[in-house]
Amino acid sequence: MEHSIIFPLPLSIHIGFVIVSVILLILCYIKRKYTYELYMLVGIVSTLFIYICKDVPYFYILGLEEIILLVLTIVDMAKVSKALAADEKAKEEAAKEASEQAPEEQSDSSEADKSE
Repeated sequence: MEHSIIFPLPLSIHIGFVIVSVILLILCYIKRKYTYELYMLVGIVSTLFIYICKDVPYFYILGLEEIILLVLTIVDMAKVSKALAADEKAKEEAAKEASEQAPEEQSDSSEADKSE
């Protein structure tokens, strides 16, 4: 196996990791539809450009692109996390209200039975 000075993995292993990552991220996106999965997908696939563009400016452009995608991914993951936490809290409050109303309804019906 030939190691590259530019990238620490041999090309064949890098391509294998990219293929597995792409398949898993596509499956995750189909299931959950989170935008950050697409950002990660683009970032992973774009690492293969290291082997195509060998000029120094392209490395800086690729590095900048990876940083931007990483920041977008982190921001989007934070938004999704907050939204999921808010949904969970709303569901818990709704369940709590429903459980509080259920005993009241039972006591109202038992009082109505007693009066008859």
